[in-house]
Amino acid sequence: MEILVRQPTKTTPYVHLDSNSGVYMMAGRSIPIDAELFYRPVLNWLDLLSETPPRTIEFCFRFDFFNIASSKRILFILYKLVDLQLNGCDVSVRWMYEKHDEDTLEIGKDYAYMIEDLSFAFEEYDVAELGESRVLKFG
Repeated sequence: MEILVRQPTKTTPYVHLDSNSGVYMMAGRSIPIDAELFYRPVLNWLDLLSETPPRTIEFCFRFDFFNIASSKRILFILYKLVDLQLNGCDVSVRWMYEKHDEDTLEIGKDYAYMIEDLSFAFEEYDVAELGESRVLKFG
């Protein structure tokens, strides 16, 4: 399956979806003018993945900020992950939030409450420790 990578911009997040290496990540800011247009390839990619799902997926979200339109698309991504799990894939969500960013943590907990079928892990990070490659480092 083809890798989907989108470099971050001032209004869109970094996206790296690669079923071969097992990297499933979105990070950065998500305030696109047209969230539907930006997220459509991600949702389509997940649809294709569900045709031959891998054994496991850890999908990592590390957003600095996102708007309401993006939050709806993130929810759609989570629904796609539930579909993958129903197809036999062991799915977990890693929700990363910046140290002391209680709002992003709370949003992640809200998603976990809404999508009870997925396992969520919440991980705090210090943006100062990420340095120059803060979007690309996620391990």
